[in-house]
Amino acid sequence: MRRPPHPLLFLLLAAACTSTPKTNPETVEALVEAGRAPIDRTHGLTVETIETEPPKAAGEYRIGVNDVLQIVVVGHPELTGAGDNQGPPVGTRVQSDGKIYPPMIAGLEAAGHTTSDVRDALKKAFAAYIVDPQVSVEILKFESQKFYVLGHVWQPSVLPVDGNTTLLDGIARAGGIRETGDIEGAYIIRGGKLLPVSLGDILLRGDTSRNVFMQDGDMVYVPDKTDWKVYVLGEIKKPGIVPMDSRGLTLTDAIAATEGLDLVNAKKSEIRIFRGSWQKPQAFTLSIEDVYRSGTSIQLHPGDTIVAGTRGLATWSRTITLLTPWMQSGATIAAVSAAFAAH
Repeated sequence: MRRPPHPLLFLLLAAACTSTPKTNPETVEALVEAGRAPIDRTHGLTVETIETEPPKAAGEYRIGVNDVLQIVVVGHPELTGAGDNQGPPVGTRVQSDGKIYPPMIAGLEAAGHTTSDVRDALKKAFAAYIVDPQVSVEILKFESQKFYVLGHVWQPSVLPVDGNTTLLDGIARAGGIRETGDIEGAYIIRGGKLLPVSLGDILLRGDTSRNVFMQDGDMVYVPDKTDWKVYVLGEIKKPGIVPMDSRGLTLTDAIAATEGLDLVNAKKSEIRIFRGSWQKPQAFTLSIEDVYRSGTSIQLHPGDTIVAGTRGLATWSRTITLLTPWMQSGATIAAVSAAFAAH
């Protein structure tokens, strides 16, 4: 099966079909300003941010369908649902209609109630058969509500909500975050909304005020920090991929990491930064002077592609040669060459 063209193809085609814009201070200022904005660490996740509130006490757990209750009636083991005396307690499961069916009781509402509510209701029901019944109710198994810890943790897990499990508890039960996990980029989704909670603040800076209690349906996701990289191509001494970390990466640092521009062949007025998807690309053109003067103030975004243009006539054959290792097929290279020939 033919592999799809590399997204860089579409960025280059878009650039080829327009005249090279003149470098101006507005371009530099736009890049500097874009670097001040928080980087989207949710990989394009389009959800609404909820209001920031300190975590509240979980409150008493509300029983749900499939939860298993341990009911003990003092002096009446036949009503306990414990199986034989040697085995572990079997418990009483909340049925799909939200009710439990202990011995001698036709059905009692449990879903949506607390253990205290169910205990009081059972005492009242058993009082028809037992004098002053002493009843206790506990959750034997939490089965009705789940939350998810996914991504770069050691044991991605579906975990029960018990009313007392916090975000850090969930991370710990999933074995902790792997070395490849992006702590700063981790996020929590609740009810289709992004929670204003930073694992970086909690784990790295000690702010436990956001160590929220987990609720039914919560999803904790720890992305791969090795996804954070930029591409430095064209008339560069050692074109390649430059990784980013949580501190960010400037244009100057990225070019320095590839040993700098090839000043013999690089076109001084054409250092381009391509940003965004191929459907909606952005292209910024700078001069070498702009890079020297403002490169340390320009923060790059994950996935940015920096291309240093080639000077002189008939230069695109050389550019194609430089980009060959970053393309996926000969067809892609031919398509780029044809586009520039037509242009």
